[in-house]
Amino acid sequence: MKLPKSYLHKLWRAVIEFEMLFTKDKVLVGLSGGKDSLFLLYALKEMQLHSPFPFQLAAATIDLGFGDPNANYLQNYCQRLEVPFFLKKTTISEVIKKTSFNNPCSKCAYFRRGALLTLCKSEGYNVLALAHHQDDAIETFLLSLLYSGQLKTFLPKTYLERSEVRVIRPLIYFTEDEVKGALKYAGVKAIKDPCPFSRSTQRTKVKALLKTLVKENPNVYTHLLSAMREGKKIELWPQTPDKEEMHRRYKTFLGNVDTFMGTL
Repeated sequence: MKLPKSYLHKLWRAVIEFEMLFTKDKVLVGLSGGKDSLFLLYALKEMQLHSPFPFQLAAATIDLGFGDPNANYLQNYCQRLEVPFFLKKTTISEVIKKTSFNNPCSKCAYFRRGALLTLCKSEGYNVLALAHHQDDAIETFLLSLLYSGQLKTFLPKTYLERSEVRVIRPLIYFTEDEVKGALKYAGVKAIKDPCPFSRSTQRTKVKALLKTLVKENPNVYTHLLSAMREGKKIELWPQTPDKEEMHRRYKTFLGNVDTFMGTL
């Protein structure tokens, strides 16, 4: 089934607004087998077929070691789309089990992205396409605020100077529900996540919190999305002063007290 124009419009909006793709780019899609990455690969293939400029497209699956990644299923999907497929086996699961019980997802994502970047370099791809959508961006924004005290989320496009790879997220204007609905156009079903931590993470909790808040006030989603944009009014506490500055302020405070007492 062909992808509707409304979906292609969202994809091209992201690509053009954030300058994600250029002529003769070689794009590697991180293909986990979940709904997001399956749809991203299909959507980029549709774009490639009708793009006003040429770019190459391939997909790569990182075997984390948690269980069967269904590589044959993913390879067949790529063959149907006429897209080269790479499979990279790793022992990331062992590292996660030993060191990251409190926050396994961020560590896993870090190592998985590192494996994909290594593959980009070895196979000659200058662009890595990840399947994060709009909900992921908002959840990451809340995660950063609640669990690390920082106001930040991932960017639609990032250039990594060390690896000389451009990381893009073309689904940034798609909600998770839209991705779910769009998977039917790709004619493929998502693979069950073999990760044992997938249902008990900080992101799962934030997703549930966001869902509850949106039920109470549908504007919460839109407001959070707006808050992530630069140029919005920000009123924050000043930076915590160091010891020397606090000592200076203390002396000033005592001086003001002495002056006041002298007037009595």
